[in-house]
Amino acid sequence: MVKCDKCGVETYMPYRCNYCGGYFCDQHRLPEFHDCKGGYDQSKPNTVYVGSYSSSGDSQGNYSTSRVIRPYWFSSKELRDLAIGLLVIVTIPFLRIWSYFTVEPFLVIGVVTILALAFVLHELAHKFAAQRIGMWAEFRLSTMGLLFTFLSFALMQSSVLPLMIVAPGAVMIAGNMNMKEYGRISIAGPATNIAQALIYLIIAFAIPETMLGYLAGYGVSINAYLAIFNLIPFGVFDGMKIYNWDKRVWVAAVVIAGALVLLTL
Repeated sequence: MVKCDKCGVETYMPYRCNYCGGYFCDQHRLPEFHDCKGGYDQSKPNTVYVGSYSSSGDSQGNYSTSRVIRPYWFSSKELRDLAIGLLVIVTIPFLRIWSYFTVEPFLVIGVVTILALAFVLHELAHKFAAQRIGMWAEFRLSTMGLLFTFLSFALMQSSVLPLMIVAPGAVMIAGNMNMKEYGRISIAGPATNIAQALIYLIIAFAIPETMLGYLAGYGVSINAYLAIFNLIPFGVFDGMKIYNWDKRVWVAAVVIAGALVLLTL
């Protein structure tokens, strides 16, 4: 593990600052959060300066500087990483239930679609929230995340773990942000999962004891668990940034997501 140069907290996934060269925890990864002394200019809130970055084995990338980010814009590299991440997300559950495909193809397709939407909409919510305020934001595959995903799948298949950790990558964000903006970007992902869970809940109550109703119940479960998992106020999780920004927002999100989890038990 590496100690954060700002607060001294040890982290498995340190972030290296492109300006001062220091290593920081998730809370202090952005230049304005660790009092960067490496020439970072905080006077240009709508211009994103991005160079090569490294995050515990993540892909390296060079990006043009001094440009305003267009909302809802995707690079070819990001589309490739999203496609690979989505392939991982849909392949793993399909491997577990593929034998049912000839008997209940609608069920299998429904499960895979619900998982895909839970993952993709969560990541896109982060991306679009950041881009709307002029940040550079792109999804990137994580080597460590992919390894954790495949390892947890193997352990769950062996009945060692009750749940599987699915984290093939994350949205990388860079730019001049204050804590409020950082928190709002972070809450966007879990909020999207909570919204999906509520929609599925309405469907499940409207048409119970049907295939679609069963799938809707599964959608509630997946999105509720994904939301509550990401709201953990620790390390690289969204919950840490939300908690540091506004504890009331964090509590409200946890209560809603927790209630949805309890409904699925």
